[in-house]
Amino acid sequence: MSSRLNQVVQELRGLILRGDLKAGERITETAAAEMLGVSRTPVRLALSILEQENLVEGETNKGFWVREYTVEEYENTLAVRANLDGMAARLAAQNGLSAENLATLEQVIEGSEILLQKQRFASDDLQIYARWNAIFHETIALAADNRPLMRMLERDMPLRFRSARLIFPFDPGKARELIVHSHRDHINILEAMKNREGTRADYLMQEHVQDPHRRTKQMIKEIGGAISHDSVDVMILATPSTA
Repeated sequence: MSSRLNQVVQELRGLILRGDLKAGERITETAAAEMLGVSRTPVRLALSILEQENLVEGETNKGFWVREYTVEEYENTLAVRANLDGMAARLAAQNGLSAENLATLEQVIEGSEILLQKQRFASDDLQIYARWNAIFHETIALAADNRPLMRMLERDMPLRFRSARLIFPFDPGKARELIVHSHRDHINILEAMKNREGTRADYLMQEHVQDPHRRTKQMIKEIGGAISHDSVDVMILATPSTA
């Protein structure tokens, strides 16, 4: 992939993941090319790549639009993601963590603990944790040392964050509560991998992936809100790899 095409893919992907391009919104090659300051050719190629990532949908002679996800699709995606990430954690534990990967994972834990010293989060803090979280999962995927699994995880990466873009109808303190639980999960998963407990690492990772969704639904229920049964709009608690 050329550097220009890669840049266009990343910029369009970012617009979708951040919600600047809304679910169901049409994306024309001409408008996107003008917005990004490029020709239509890299935009056309980029949209085809994003279609493979399930971020957009296309139809001949009708162009592309940002894909919408139902709650059922979101939950099905989450189940697949849990199994993939669980397998990665199990393989990483069985392989044994390299000194480099261990250092990276411990840096994530340390950085997250410093961040969590704050009693209330601003939006910038959420993005900082988002990056720590992404690094944690990316490092485990690398440590699994399984190329077919890595390809599936890389393809799933943008989808998992788009389909899990729940906009919290509550204050950042609630988001912090979810992150506290996520951080504790990271500590336990890392401990299992360090001890080369593959089955335990797999189980903990699967629970870790699915637990935020359960907690979010409970929080929304507590404040009298609801998750739409037509589509899911989500707050990003992690960001895809920029590699």
